[in-house]
Amino acid sequence: MSKRLPAIILGLLALQFLLGVLASLYQEIPKGAEKYSVYHQPGFILLHVIVAASLVVLAIIFLVKVVRKNLPKTILSSAIGGLGSIVVAYAGGVLFVETSNDLFSVLMALGFIGAFLPYARLSYGPDLLSQS
Repeated sequence: MSKRLPAIILGLLALQFLLGVLASLYQEIPKGAEKYSVYHQPGFILLHVIVAASLVVLAIIFLVKVVRKNLPKTILSSAIGGLGSIVVAYAGGVLFVETSNDLFSVLMALGFIGAFLPYARLSYGPDLLSQS
């Protein structure tokens, strides 16, 4: 099994972080019911959401591949990375709805670290993808 997919996920995580910073700095979320209009216009938030959805899908695909190949040393890392991606997506969605709750910003940061570290290990660490 190649290290390509975890490396792609790692790159998307870096892009996701950058898009989140840019969205926080340069794009405002409208208040009330108009906040969902942000999905109907191009901008950092829309790209941020698209990358988040892609990350969750790719994390699930990678976990399924690792389980099918029966790579026990890799299953835990890919499961932790996938869980981190899901936590980030969930916390981001809730933060979008409840803009005043900083707890979800912290959860996004912790989920990002929880996703980034396992995929970095799978991409650049010992070759766990070829071991059985």
